Amino acid sequence: MKDTDLINNLFIRTYDSQMNGHTHDYHQILMPLMGDISMIIGDQAINVSYGEALVIRKGVYHQFQAREDFRFLVANIENIDFLQLSLDEIHFAMDEKTLLYISFIEKQLISAHNQKIEVMMFELLKELLGTIKMSKRLDTRLTTVVHILQTNIATNHTVKSLAKIACLSESQFKVLFKEHLGCTPNTYITDLRMQAALGLILNTDTPITIVAERCGY
Repeated sequence: MKDTDLINNLFIRTYDSQMNGHTHDYHQILMPLMGDISMIIGDQAINVSYGEALVIRKGVYHQFQAREDFRFLVANIENIDFLQLSLDEIHFAMDEKTLLYISFIEKQLISAHNQKIEVMMFELLKELLGTIKMSKRLDTRLTTVVHILQTNIATNHTVKSLAKIACLSESQFKVLFKEHLGCTPNTYITDLRMQAALGLILNTDTPITIVAERCGY
């Protein structure tokens, strides 16, 4: 494969259990599809897990290590200005719709080669990544909580039940949640439900009673 074929393209990659390293003359966005990867960039050790993305800037030497059965989506990109990252920002959490989309990309890449579709997938991925609010990466104790909230909005969640998942006291959980997500758990749940309900009302013909049931009202 020519070097030019590597740029502005998407690939499924696996890595070695031995620590390896290199540089490349294009930017790279690495997104775990299954498992996690240990990275060393400069003097910084970073562990990147499913639900997160890592930006590796061109010309930066980096080392990597992962189990050989873990899979990663890699986007080789000529220009990353669309991400609006500061120089020290390279590691961020992805939102639910982008995670769903990269699952689709994985299925397409491993099932067939269609250059036209792959170009469109690449461009849409850039658009989705460009809409993600680059905020402080979630504390690992909140990652599972947020995933549960986003995938089970109809469930009657309580601060007590969510704090238990995070292995925190209720008061510790509320402080940590507000610090990372900028609102209380109840406000976050309400916003999720309102967004889901709005999408169903505007984009489907689902009866209002069913919309309310699916969104926890």
